[in-house]
Amino acid sequence: MSGFWDSTKNKVSRAGTNLRMGGGGAAAVLDPEYNEQEQRFRNLEKRAMKLLQETKDYRGSISTMTNSQRMLSQNLSAFLLDVQRPQDYQAAYRQAAQTIDQVSQPQFDEVYMHTVLQPMAQFCGYLPEFNKAMKKRKGLADDLERARRQLSKEQAKAAADPMAIEKAEMDVQYAEEAYTVMNRTLVGEIPKLINSRVYVVDPSFEAFVKAQLQFFNDSLQQMDGVTRYLPPPGGPDDDRMLDQRIGDVMAQVRSLTICSQNVV
Repeated sequence: MSGFWDSTKNKVSRAGTNLRMGGGGAAAVLDPEYNEQEQRFRNLEKRAMKLLQETKDYRGSISTMTNSQRMLSQNLSAFLLDVQRPQDYQAAYRQAAQTIDQVSQPQFDEVYMHTVLQPMAQFCGYLPEFNKAMKKRKGLADDLERARRQLSKEQAKAAADPMAIEKAEMDVQYAEEAYTVMNRTLVGEIPKLINSRVYVVDPSFEAFVKAQLQFFNDSLQQMDGVTRYLPPPGGPDDDRMLDQRIGDVMAQVRSLTICSQNVV
């Protein structure tokens, strides 16, 4: 895969080497085939950069989640520090959250970086090369238009200078050749770049799913160790009974003198 990238980058770069850049030219808008490919590239570029940002955001969200879970477990223990009958689930949950954050998450992160984020970043890293080539193409279009105008001026002179006309014709020929090479390179290489996204996304997505599965299985295994300290599930009435227990406790809190005085 790296061979394709290097070949594509070299072709696009060589096509515009040592050629002066400029603004847009008339020739740049008279090639429907190129215009179509450029529009396809712009669509790809927009979607690729968005996907890259989302892969970065996902990585950050996993790290934030596991870190928040670990901090929550520590604060839960601190909140109940002086309870006379500490619950075993506190220590079990704290240990599980710590293992997930300090073992499972780094393992997931390493795999995710190598198989998902880095390949996507590498793919997006080649997009600026195509943008540079497109700018060079615009410059070459300007060069070609200027050369043609100069040739027309020389030919229109009353006392035409054959040597000046010959030089102007050579300038037009050189400009046409340079523009044609760059234009042909872009028209040929942009579809290859667009098609190659499949060979980046397919293996990365497969690795992404497997990494997720491993991470969540590891997390589930850690949390399973906590459930043995909790009451066994009692069926459909569990939620109702839990709500009742919480309601009873909150009623006791509301019955405290301070809570019943509506202090302003």
